[in-house]
Amino acid sequence: FPMLCVAAPVSLIFDTDMGGDCDDVGALFLLHGAVQRGEARLLATMGCVSTRSIAPCLDAINAWFGRMKIPVGTLKDSGLLDGHGFPDELIKRFPHRHPASSDYPDALALYREILAAQPDGSVVIVAVGPLRNMANLLRADRALVEKKVQALHVMGGKYPPDAATRDAEYNFMKDAPSAALIAAEWPTPVLFNGEGGSTNSGRRVTFEMPEHNPLTLAYALYPGVGHGGDRLSWDPVSCLVAVRGAALWYDVVSTGKNVVDAATGLNTWQAGEARGHSYLVLKKGAKAAVETALEDLMIAGEGRPAELHYNTSGYARHGLCAISASGAEEGTAAVNAFDDDAKTAWQDRSAQSWIQCQYADGRKYPVTRYLVECADTERLPRSLALSGSNDGGSTWTVLDEQSAPAFSSDEKRREFRIGQPGKWNCYRLDVTAANAAEGVRISTVKLAQSIRCRPGVEVAALTLDQPALTLAADSRATLNATLAPADPFDREVIWTSSDPAIADVRRIGEQCAIVSARKPGTCTLTASIGKVRATCTVTITPTSLPGGWQFDELNRPSIPGAVTASDAKFRLTGCGHAMTSWWERVRDQGVFVSKLLPPDASLTARLISLAPNVGGPAFSFDHRPPTAAGLMIRENVSEPASRYVLVQVTATGKLVCRWRSKTGDQDDNAAKDLGPAKLPIHLKLSRTAEAVHVFTSANGQDWGQPLHTHRAAFSDTSRIGMFACSGTTTSSTTAVFEGEQDTAGQK
Repeated sequence: FPMLCVAAPVSLIFDTDMGGDCDDVGALFLLHGAVQRGEARLLATMGCVSTRSIAPCLDAINAWFGRMKIPVGTLKDSGLLDGHGFPDELIKRFPHRHPASSDYPDALALYREILAAQPDGSVVIVAVGPLRNMANLLRADRALVEKKVQALHVMGGKYPPDAATRDAEYNFMKDAPSAALIAAEWPTPVLFNGEGGSTNSGRRVTFEMPEHNPLTLAYALYPGVGHGGDRLSWDPVSCLVAVRGAALWYDVVSTGKNVVDAATGLNTWQAGEARGHSYLVLKKGAKAAVETALEDLMIAGEGRPAELHYNTSGYARHGLCAISASGAEEGTAAVNAFDDDAKTAWQDRSAQSWIQCQYADGRKYPVTRYLVECADTERLPRSLALSGSNDGGSTWTVLDEQSAPAFSSDEKRREFRIGQPGKWNCYRLDVTAANAAEGVRISTVKLAQSIRCRPGVEVAALTLDQPALTLAADSRATLNATLAPADPFDREVIWTSSDPAIADVRRIGEQCAIVSARKPGTCTLTASIGKVRATCTVTITPTSLPGGWQFDELNRPSIPGAVTASDAKFRLTGCGHAMTSWWERVRDQGVFVSKLLPPDASLTARLISLAPNVGGPAFSFDHRPPTAAGLMIRENVSEPASRYVLVQVTATGKLVCRWRSKTGDQDDNAAKDLGPAKLPIHLKLSRTAEAVHVFTSANGQDWGQPLHTHRAAFSDTSRIGMFACSGTTTSSTTAVFEGEQDTAGQK
């Protein structure tokens, strides 16, 4: 990234309610990116709510960047938003100095200490949560604030304020007295921001950054994961403007003062008297530029964990792992062993059993140690064996055997090291039960990769698992890189193509990439770290699609998709949020294989399989859309919010008709539940005049009456075909159709 600042770096204190929303983590990563690029000095990070995990979480993020010396303070008032959230998950995974917020300094005392040590008028405070810390500081030492603080940036309130509104903004509402006090009495300029709700960020984060970093985890596990890794950007916008100013993206309104009701948190803007207040208004046409700037800084910081044991199976419920097992009883699904919760478990009453984890999209990880927990002492293993496979489980290599793992009522968790780790796409744990009549019950399995970034250690060699590839156009393949030594300071592989028009390559993690075959030809892909390089020669042959068919990836999903056709079967692999999103940048994602729509069209196909991308919800509040596949008529493949009518089957076993009646209207999404669906199933979508009809059939011959008819006129430039989407931006799914047939009788 180029250096953009020419002035001295901004001296910042970051004050956050991290835990209610993942954009706080995005904001702190943005600040660390600004520090990396010489644009900011981060004097301290402060928690402004009463949660147990906020201070350790802030500390863990600072430590990720090797900045353990950045002070962390936290609110000592009790009862302010003291619930739980994703920071609880972060502090399980990332090193930090103290176990709980109570062990960190009082934010008020730390503010006074840090401000006193800074030059007069030099400190910018960015407050992106309730303003309790600000109010406490103002009451305790107004003179210090007036002397040392250059400006206060507040993410809070609604702008332009409207006296008729009935709903206060969240941060102001949660501590209205503090917000009212700051608006009335804070003695330095205050810039208020409510503009983050008009911009998105995070989509790039979830696939461009290493999957083991805190920002990826926060955006992946946040309840809004249903929005595909993207999140509205209230807090990051405040940080961006604090670092770089507003002029490139925002107009600043400063003719008046902000007034906050101390009882409700509602804010209004009063013209006339000036109190140094201002607020942001997004410039016309600047939205995309803001989103780019936000994500550029979020991914600019270089995290270098000194030692991290990353649980590669930790995303099992989020789509990055497919979990299977030899058997399970009701309520003891195999994925329960990978949720890091001793209260849930996988159980098999067989004397010999196995459970396995396969990483999505061809990723490979070098597991260096594995942990097994057995909370039920009546169903313990007598022996364990861990094996790895890179061919989908056709062949296995034994990596570790434990003939006497020594589980007991006192030793329920056992961890074992792998002597010679290698990169494997699939790991299987074979288990022999100590009590053959009862079988085994395993509550936790962790497959950990030891990650060390040793200063001064450089990559000496880089190898690829496939030095040459031959692919048909519209298909894809995965490349995994291996570094030697295994613990260099720089770990992230950069991928390039000599001709992206022939074969494109996109990074999907720290050392992994997906190759997308575009058109026939030959090119060279290069993986590099510094001056060390490895290459893969790629030969692209013609597409396997029949004549007249076209492959499109709708709204550019983060994980590239693919299609292959053979023996009257279409195999669609697609990532994305599906045709259900009102979240702009991830709206209508997936893969679509289609042909032009005739005046009277009928498309039938038998959906024979659909691989679910997840083992279950990541959390009880996870509302992401399910994996889905089906048939669709679509007006436009380049417009994310195009008109469409579709019939889909979800991996949760539902048959649904969906439609949008007006192109460009993100809120115009409607659906009708057509009941349960079981694969395989014959689907039919037909168009007559200005109506689209949905049918299903058990045998592909007897269709009966339409299950639903939607009135809609489509032009002859519209398209009809098959689609598949995973319901998430972090992995893809695969659907297989057969027996495709249109009104012309083509197959």
